[in-house]
Amino acid sequence: MNIGFFSDTYTPQRNGVAIAITLYRKVMEQMGHKVYIFVPKFESSYKRKEKGVFECPSFGYSLEKGQRIGIPIFPMIPTIRSLNLDVIHVHSPFSMSFYAKVVAKNLKIPVICTHHTLFEYYLHYVPSMIRPSVGQTRKLMAYWTYLFDKVIAPTEKIRELLEEWGVPAHKLATIPTGIDTSSFKYPVKWDIRKIYNIPEDEKILLFVGRLGKEKNIDFLLRTFKHLLAKRTDVHFVIIGEGEEKEPLESLADELDITKRVYFTGGRDRKDVIDAYNVADIFWFASYSETQGLVILESLTAGTPVVALGRLGVYELLKRKESGGVMLDELDEEAFVDAVVRLLSDKEEYDERVMMGKKFVKKNFSLQHSVEEMLKLYKIAIKESETKKELTETKKKKISLFTQSN
Repeated sequence: MNIGFFSDTYTPQRNGVAIAITLYRKVMEQMGHKVYIFVPKFESSYKRKEKGVFECPSFGYSLEKGQRIGIPIFPMIPTIRSLNLDVIHVHSPFSMSFYAKVVAKNLKIPVICTHHTLFEYYLHYVPSMIRPSVGQTRKLMAYWTYLFDKVIAPTEKIRELLEEWGVPAHKLATIPTGIDTSSFKYPVKWDIRKIYNIPEDEKILLFVGRLGKEKNIDFLLRTFKHLLAKRTDVHFVIIGEGEEKEPLESLADELDITKRVYFTGGRDRKDVIDAYNVADIFWFASYSETQGLVILESLTAGTPVVALGRLGVYELLKRKESGGVMLDELDEEAFVDAVVRLLSDKEEYDERVMMGKKFVKKNFSLQHSVEEMLKLYKIAIKESETKKELTETKKKKISLFTQSN
């Protein structure tokens, strides 16, 4: 198949959607398919070297550094037509998605979307003068899904939410974003222990993600302060970039924990994987995850997880075989107790390491996710062809009727 991915976010941006697109393309092309990517130009100074990636003009979004808003232009359609696309897959709900719909209609091919993000948790990035309410945001997202022939939800919980919002059940499919487990097997080169002079017998807690309010990293910093009162052999490494970095650094200073808290900034994927492999515990307190890829990545590396059970994270950690520790609320003492227990009980720790690795390998392989996606593409293509045939038959009947009269 010839497949077109349309997205408002892509590498070099560091987020789950960009990673998913990169991994999907890699596996699909290994299977013999062609994948073309259509995205906003990142920055004028950034020179993209990848083949098969088409960029449109864009401008920056001031409230979220690094985010670009594409300005798709119609002259791109002849170029897209030459690619002989069979299906289009949309990965974000902004300008590129609406352009994808125009292209799909022009080419008369099916268009599918993945609901990667619950935007009601990101409304603080919208200026207050034009900020929609949570209810309005849900209606807008439900309307957005109506544009597509099929809608992929990464978890059953998200699928249920979409149905509650009015998305027709026949359009929905649940396909988790898979994990490339093979990339976690290489020797560590970016060793956070050596970089930050952390002794081998001391423990590292890790967070990976965008530094935004919805991630509740301030809660983790306050919890870490309490943890230090019970264990003095712990360190906290925070990997990511975002508008909250300076406020979080100030909070760490205010809490007097800067000597044991390390902000690395954004890192390349291979460095992030190295950090997962070196860390002792991954902890996470976000309300907004549709799936929680960082949870799965940590489990893949054999690093046990302590996390707040909401949305996608709940879907993962409610299963005891995941090996993760799920907490119901943002309770500092509960988080501290869970971390202390894990670090103090080697038998339980080792058991959770093994459970986590098996859980991801069995349920979230990248290969399986891509195979399910390709099956959905074929269904959408077949349904599209059937509609075309019915339309042509109807036109012929109307034509014959008109001629006979």
